[in-house]
Amino acid sequence: MGNNKFYKITSVNVLKIYRFLKTVQNNGTDFSTVGEIARGTGLHKWTVSRTLDIWMSPILEMIIPEELEDVGLKLKLVNLTNPNLSEEQVLRLLKIRLY
Repeated sequence: MGNNKFYKITSVNVLKIYRFLKTVQNNGTDFSTVGEIARGTGLHKWTVSRTLDIWMSPILEMIIPEELEDVGLKLKLVNLTNPNLSEEQVLRLLKIRLY
């Protein structure tokens, strides 16, 4: 029963992030930061970062610039690899990753 609730929350978060990234990319922005995604979706930065890493990595391109890490900044730049996926395809991918 707990897994069903977790899955519902995860799927909602994935869709919020996917919609945001798709909108941003359609408006001409190549990469977004975790902070921008968090502000645009209303989710906490930690939730966004974890969702990107664990659940959405197969459909994303993520870059962490090493030169910024060398000075103590960890900036994650995110971009959809295929913004033409439907929301159903994204959810199907999530469902496959859950099992």
